[in-house]
Amino acid sequence: MKQKLKKYLPRSLYRFLRRTYRWWQIWRVRRLGKFDFVPQLKNTKPRVLFYHASGMSFGGSEKFLQIMAKHLNKDKYEVYFMYSSQEPHGREEYLKSSGVNLIDFSYDSVSGEWPFYIKGMRPSIFDILEKNNIDLVITAGAGYPEYPIANISKLPIVFVNIFGGINPQENIRKHMCISNLLAEILKEELPGDKIEVIPIPSEEPDADAEKRGRALRARLGIGEADIVFGRIGRPEDNIFDPIGIRAFQLVVTEHPRTHYLIMAPPPVLKKIVREERIINVHFLPPSAKEEDIWAFYAAIDVLAHFRKDGETMGLNIAEAMLSGKPIISHKSRYWNAHLEYLDKPFAFVAEVDDVPAYAAAMKFFTEDKSKRKMRDMGKLAKAKAISLFHIDRNIGRIESVIRRALP
Repeated sequence: MKQKLKKYLPRSLYRFLRRTYRWWQIWRVRRLGKFDFVPQLKNTKPRVLFYHASGMSFGGSEKFLQIMAKHLNKDKYEVYFMYSSQEPHGREEYLKSSGVNLIDFSYDSVSGEWPFYIKGMRPSIFDILEKNNIDLVITAGAGYPEYPIANISKLPIVFVNIFGGINPQENIRKHMCISNLLAEILKEELPGDKIEVIPIPSEEPDADAEKRGRALRARLGIGEADIVFGRIGRPEDNIFDPIGIRAFQLVVTEHPRTHYLIMAPPPVLKKIVREERIINVHFLPPSAKEEDIWAFYAAIDVLAHFRKDGETMGLNIAEAMLSGKPIISHKSRYWNAHLEYLDKPFAFVAEVDDVPAYAAAMKFFTEDKSKRKMRDMGKLAKAKAISLFHIDRNIGRIESVIRRALP
């Protein structure tokens, strides 16, 4: 429907209708309540509240908020982080001893459809904003007006945009897009000076990651000379793409010392492996612990990424690169922001559904018996990742966005 309107309506009329629809969305959400609070007293340090109901989970959106909160200069900012332990969580330990004030809230119910009204928040975000005299809210989401952020009408907001939705509310001072692809979408309807491109940042592996990676391989019976492909992502069937496992199925019959280590596997993938008896596939449960995540990356030789809807940035790819791993991926019919940084010297990218091309990339690495090529490619991947994704390279830009968003 959207594409038909865009094709047949004059551009000015199409943009007017889209913007009118967005303001109708805001009006609809604010029928559930409108919060006009602004600080009456000046704080000695700006007070920043990070908000996300599932903010302590291990998804890319949530990890972006967590790493920003952890690395913001506490000499300059008072930092609060509001989340609900009724949602997927487990990463509270990551922010402990970082100077972040954690605020856990409970609720009675969340509506299953837009605008995702949260009933019975205890404490409510509005009480927290007023009680703590908050100066700025930072949140992340698909981008559309939703409860309770759209109900905050005056307090400055920095919005981390994950899926290109558009919210024109005026108190969103900055839309932080995680890729150029998303920024171009937002520029169709929002002022360019409100849009900033900052990819989801991460840290480097810790000093003991390699040791834990070797131990994980040994526990799974994987030899030091064996080639291990890896995939990590949300364990959801709706984003599963079979290209990786189908390619591996072809390769492992010829190269039996090849393995596929998959963390947080979707149920449909486990079913395929079980019913078709694909050998050398190892499953690891999801984990919110940093030590488990970096051990996974250390244990693999190559990230063999797959995701049906593609990536609007791809934190898992960025973290594999930071761990010095080459990348195999594929194009998607939906999002392809990962193509912005996957360079040929360290990455292979198959076309949509092109299992033979994906398998050929896997075979390239299985034939690299000394692992020299993959190590050289991994060094190039790491150098690129440090320049683009390392938090040390991005925290200054993030703090600049915050400073400009503050009143």
